[in-house]
Amino acid sequence: MNQRGFGLIEIVLVLAVVAAAGYLLMQYAGSTAKTVEKLQQDRPLARSRLAADQATLGSVQGLVRSYQAEKGQWPPDKATVLGLLMAPPAFQCPGNDLQYDPASGTLGLAITDDSRC
Repeated sequence: MNQRGFGLIEIVLVLAVVAAAGYLLMQYAGSTAKTVEKLQQDRPLARSRLAADQATLGSVQGLVRSYQAEKGQWPPDKATVLGLLMAPPAFQCPGNDLQYDPASGTLGLAITDDSRC
């Protein structure tokens, strides 16, 4: 008897192997998606960018206090505050900027929420 083709057992074995490989691939893809989702929720880079912006703001606030100690008054406007610096501050969060209140000499950040970084 010379028959050509695959027997039932061979076909079942191939289907079982393909099904097992598909299952493992789906498990891997699902766990990868969960990991990416968790990283996006944690946002460690955004948090560190915001922390860097706050540190930059702290050093500029020190310059403003030095100006007040030397001149006896707060800088009159934001342009004067920026003039105290060698270069404008390089904030890490895109679109972040400093806000200045000349009445109290306090500085703030335009973006304070790390989810916006």
